[in-house]
Amino acid sequence: MKKFLFCLLFISQIVVANGDSDQLSTFTLPSGIRVNIVEASFSKVMFKVELCKGSEDSVCLIDGKIPHGTSGGAPNTYLKELAIEYKGAAYRLDTSSMFNAWGGRPLGYPGSIRYFGGFCYDEKNCAVRGIFSDGGGSFVAEWVVVGGVSERTV
Repeated sequence: MKKFLFCLLFISQIVVANGDSDQLSTFTLPSGIRVNIVEASFSKVMFKVELCKGSEDSVCLIDGKIPHGTSGGAPNTYLKELAIEYKGAAYRLDTSSMFNAWGGRPLGYPGSIRYFGGFCYDEKNCAVRGIFSDGGGSFVAEWVVVGGVSERTV
């Protein structure tokens, strides 16, 4: 019972710390990697949004980069944080230009698709990848951790 109350208190602190508009998704991969995804509401005030030439609503660049996860319109959410943990080691992964990424969906559907996967050789060497967004805005991303340093490769 004490363990349950501690977990409940811990989760409630995460929700308060992340704010009302943040959505937390947490799961553990079959390889033992724990994944934490924080997605937040998109606001044009927080980003530099550039519309496509000759358009009143098609977004071409966000913060000077092509946005992933949109089909030309303004995104609804942005990936605020993506972190992995394995055997006590934790890494924050690069989430730049990742929009409408997760939407609170499950890790996958048995016998059909798994949206996120990866493995670690040890605490300092890992590879993870995911399928994000949906429909015309779908994209993939991949990260490696080598010697304790993470880098987004795709």
